[in-house]
Amino acid sequence: MELSELQRQSLGFDTAVLKPVFVGEDKAEDKNHFAVWNEDKNKVSAIVSPEYELIQHKVVVSEVAEALRELGLKGDAKVSNGGDVVFIDISFPDAKLYVAKGEEFYTGIRLVNSYNKTTGIMVLPHLVRLACTNGMVVSCGWVKEFSVSHTSKLAKEFADIIPQMLKSMIEGNEKFKAMVNNCIGDTMEWQSLKIVVGALIKTDKHRDKIWDILMKSQKEKYSRWDAYNSITSYCSVEKLTPLVQNMLQTKAQKLLVTPLIELMPKQEVTA
Repeated sequence: MELSELQRQSLGFDTAVLKPVFVGEDKAEDKNHFAVWNEDKNKVSAIVSPEYELIQHKVVVSEVAEALRELGLKGDAKVSNGGDVVFIDISFPDAKLYVAKGEEFYTGIRLVNSYNKTTGIMVLPHLVRLACTNGMVVSCGWVKEFSVSHTSKLAKEFADIIPQMLKSMIEGNEKFKAMVNNCIGDTMEWQSLKIVVGALIKTDKHRDKIWDILMKSQKEKYSRWDAYNSITSYCSVEKLTPLVQNMLQTKAQKLLVTPLIELMPKQEVTA
């Protein structure tokens, strides 16, 4: 969706407020803590200190949209809304990375905000693989992630961070190429790769669907890149909660930078 549509959609995101906390039999107010109350879910999301500054999801969207307008950047957005946590992926079709034939990517950013203290406001490097529109969160061994202070002027901070991140993604393209090429060249037979993926992804329903995606290619040998893309493909097409998607993207990054033999469970290596 376009950023203007994202802003309209963000008006329907969950809203939270800070409420006092009462403790003990006499229900005395705890001056050292507040409750983050999700008004849409009608529940407590987190207990926080008086220094905590609550930032609404829709405010994050509004401020980053303002920053992008100031920078003259056009982007396409995709939202994964978990209520207490939102992931907003913004890709920039005019800023591409070329790695190899058939491996081209849009650069982009992932914004994360939470009411339950799982994260602060995060800005992560994000890529979209043109061949299959897989969304890929890639920070390890390439471009660092940024956190944004809740006490700062958000639009100003976003306007500083976003150009830095896009510039570092483009300038680091050779490093990214090397990671991808290492992944493509690191291969195993199906049974061995199945063990690797199974050791990384413990939940049956996620693991089995990722195996199914891998098996569809029907190769004699499978690479780390095949395994990595099977996970990011699953994250892109399945309706997953933001926290599950984030967990799987983290597992996928481990595949991106770790040789397959090192990912084999120890008992499998020695057997």
